[in-house]
Amino acid sequence: MESHKNIVHNAPNSSISIEGELSSDMNDGKLFAQEIGRTPRPLPNDLTPYQDDLPVSCIYDLRESGDVVYQNVTLKSNRIRFSKQLGFTTAWAYDGIVPGPKFVVNRGQVVHVDWHNHINKDILLPYRVAVCPNPQGNDPIPQNSPGVDKAATINTKAAALHAATVTHLHGGRTAADSDGWTENLALYKQSQRATYENNQRSTALWYHDHAMGVTRFNVYAGLFGFWIIRDQVEDALVKNKVLPSDQDELYLLIQDRNFDTDEAGRLTGDLLHKTEEDTAEMFGPYTLVNGTLWPRCSVGAHPMRLRLLNGSNARTYCLRLVEVIEVDGKIKYGEDLTQQVPIYQIGTDGGLLDFPVKLPDLGLLLAPAERADVVIDFTRFSDKKLAFVNTAFAPYHGATVTSPGDEKDTQDNPISPAAAGTSRDDHRLPFVHVLRFDVKPDDHGIPSPLNETTLLDPNFVRYVHNAGDTKGRKELVLGKHNHRWIALVEFPIGNLLFRELEEVTSDENTANATGLPLIAIETRIPKSQQTPNGSTIETTWYRTVAMHFHDTVNIQVPYDSWEIWNILNLTGDTHPIHVHLVEFQALHRQKYNTDGYVDGGGYTLPKQPIALTDSPFSPDSNEQGFKDTIRVNPKEALSIAARFNGYCGRYMYHCHILEHEDHDMMRPFVVVPPEVLDLMDDSMGGMAM
Repeated sequence: MESHKNIVHNAPNSSISIEGELSSDMNDGKLFAQEIGRTPRPLPNDLTPYQDDLPVSCIYDLRESGDVVYQNVTLKSNRIRFSKQLGFTTAWAYDGIVPGPKFVVNRGQVVHVDWHNHINKDILLPYRVAVCPNPQGNDPIPQNSPGVDKAATINTKAAALHAATVTHLHGGRTAADSDGWTENLALYKQSQRATYENNQRSTALWYHDHAMGVTRFNVYAGLFGFWIIRDQVEDALVKNKVLPSDQDELYLLIQDRNFDTDEAGRLTGDLLHKTEEDTAEMFGPYTLVNGTLWPRCSVGAHPMRLRLLNGSNARTYCLRLVEVIEVDGKIKYGEDLTQQVPIYQIGTDGGLLDFPVKLPDLGLLLAPAERADVVIDFTRFSDKKLAFVNTAFAPYHGATVTSPGDEKDTQDNPISPAAAGTSRDDHRLPFVHVLRFDVKPDDHGIPSPLNETTLLDPNFVRYVHNAGDTKGRKELVLGKHNHRWIALVEFPIGNLLFRELEEVTSDENTANATGLPLIAIETRIPKSQQTPNGSTIETTWYRTVAMHFHDTVNIQVPYDSWEIWNILNLTGDTHPIHVHLVEFQALHRQKYNTDGYVDGGGYTLPKQPIALTDSPFSPDSNEQGFKDTIRVNPKEALSIAARFNGYCGRYMYHCHILEHEDHDMMRPFVVVPPEVLDLMDDSMGGMAM
């Protein structure tokens, strides 16, 4: 059965204020619907949190539209506003909406989408891109403030950008020709046709632009939206009242943004992409949820399901739930309720966990592109106001307001932990507001039945090396698999890259004689390979075989095979790593001493390998599910396992800090039938680009 039906359950809430389209040839690129009731331009300090309602999603629910569905989506330039406190601005948007329409599909339902680029060729990037000098001494951090500083440089090349787009269904198990290969761009009046078979577990995916070299600009301009897959396992949990129903489900797409100002220093409502010379990542001072600045939403005094996505270019969020207190019209934050309110995470990027887990003590940590499926029980908080606040420092490397670790302040004194709701201007956290929950009375509110023994998905399996590694859980013991090592480096200095490593037979003398920049890494010998009275540690030498996106394809994976990728972070910050095609699981993390690694040379010093500092440890309980994006922390190796099946072809893995991705922190890999790999000529030296 086929259908061309397009169902829209809800029109966008008026707070989004879509006022007109800028993409029609008939109108020669001019606005044909005038803005109504212009908002006076406020000063930055006049913005008040929680003045706008969380907008109602525009939903394309295709579940009743047949086994095969054809859908057209038009990329448009449109006038929107991010808050009633701000004026109108221009955005690039899917079907003219920011975020784009939320697709809801059944597992196994085939959806053909034509993504039509109809952003007029006369419409350029709809905001300014500025680079500011680094702050000196105690000077304010430029990224904390809106507007372009006098000393800033405007990126004129970015100002001349037209909309060249390609859409990627992030987290989708998608054929290579529909995956949104970064170089397959559609220009004005061109289309990208993609087929999504949705043959995967119920989960919240998202779609966004993935254009080579300009992903950070296109996504920032508004090209993103949710894609939801439902299945029978989830339906049964809802039917049996284990999980809240659709009516008690919120989809929350969280992003940081900056805004431009006019000559008088007043906010125009326009976006602004603003970085510093030594901090290429975009860390905006303001937080949008579903395209709205610091919104509020009403919830009943009963359990609510929250589907959270960090859609930021670079900022990591660490969310905590706090009480909101209003004093003389001003917002203050009271008691931290994160560990008091029943909050269970029930799913990750790739769908439901086997059992609910409580949030880690740190809070709900979400790096760019990570998702979390969470149930919060509001039954005890009738007539209360609660809020999510952000506590994570930026750039993120493990420090938050509540747990600053070894962070120092400007006087080089250790930072003392502070309460959630405390801002830190010196760590690019000038505002902590995210979203307020106004809890309304509900006489029929029933507490959530969830606890840590509630079975969610009976089909879930936890990947393990040895049977019995995870007590009380269904296990899948990894069979024959291939190991790879990938290092995250800042080499040459100022360039963040992947270094794909290949084991070599060498020692220090050989390295010195050949002049090759070799890296020595200590690893722990598996128990099955240890000998009596033998060492449990071995040192292995590696050479770099590829670094840049257009280097020779090095990773050629036999179809339907298992792989373990060991990703070692030799930089100073946390990187969210996204692998296309597969849903993987994190096996373990391991700390390393990287003092022997020379940043500027890309090698380890004699007798100073990158050395283990402790035994492997399990990831946090709420990141032990299926993932497509995961944080790799500084001085740490993360081991992930995946089975590469479903489709053959060329895919990518990359850092999902979009400024890093666009500056070459992205590499291709190919999945090839094993019999084809067996026949390939060894003299090819890899598959040429």
